[in-house]
Amino acid sequence: MEQNENNFISEEVKRRVTDEESFNICLTNNYAFLKIFKKEENVKGFLIDLLNLKEKQIKKIEIKDPFTSGENKEEKEGILDIKLTLNGNKKINIEMQNTYQEDWTERSLFYNCRMFTEGFKKGEPYWKLSPCIHIGILNFNMMKSPGYYHKVTLRDEKTNELYSRKFQFHMIELKKTKTTKGKARKHPLYRWARLIAATTWEEVAQESAGNRYMERIQEEMVKMSQDERDRYLYLREEMAASDRVSQLQSAENRGVRAGKLLNQISMIQKKVKKNKNLEQIADELEESTTKIRPIYDQVKQHPDKTVEEIYNLINNE
Repeated sequence: MEQNENNFISEEVKRRVTDEESFNICLTNNYAFLKIFKKEENVKGFLIDLLNLKEKQIKKIEIKDPFTSGENKEEKEGILDIKLTLNGNKKINIEMQNTYQEDWTERSLFYNCRMFTEGFKKGEPYWKLSPCIHIGILNFNMMKSPGYYHKVTLRDEKTNELYSRKFQFHMIELKKTKTTKGKARKHPLYRWARLIAATTWEEVAQESAGNRYMERIQEEMVKMSQDERDRYLYLREEMAASDRVSQLQSAENRGVRAGKLLNQISMIQKKVKKNKNLEQIADELEESTTKIRPIYDQVKQHPDKTVEEIYNLINNE
């Protein structure tokens, strides 16, 4: 069954690759994002506006892991890693995440801490540790506050005094750009967020107009849409992303069903302890006797077992 499904997907990809239909490129697609932003000139424009730098302040950008055609581990997992150094002394890690990740905060802390000590040699003075900047581009809402952009630094809780400039976190929440109002919409970073979130060529053109870095990216996106190999790799990733979402939804549905069953077992246990029979319990729970009989039978047979143990017995039947 799985093999037949994979064959169908492969054929569908091939059909769309050679189809003459209008082909949109979205930068939230893992393949497209990596191909575009693992180029120094493209990521340079983004960093200028994110870090509020002037062009002359960027002397050198060194991409640590140049782009490869969709065969790296990060892309397959749906999490994008673009590691680079800025002007030879600032370490920057750019990640993009399309699906909600509950432990995103801990993940970003882990990566920044690991990057902070990476390459540090025994005997070196601590002041030589390079500043580390973690940039998270999220296609879901993470923070409670309404703004689409968040900058997190190490500061004193009471006085707000900066503790260190060597540890920074920048977060862009793409979904919130739709509700952004006022001055925030005029900031150059807002246009980058809207460009990354764009789903049509009209939106891409609107956001990139007048910015040479964005216009260059637009040109590369158009070329990508016209190249058969790029279309294939883009579509392959698009379908893989759909599979990941489907798997997460399935897992969530299983969790909901498990929660309902555990709750039902708990209620039936309490009613059995009150010497109520199957018909009485079914009537009080507004369920059929057929549906709750497997739970009722296990509870009667194993009065000393916990809710979880009864759950496991039912699932193993």
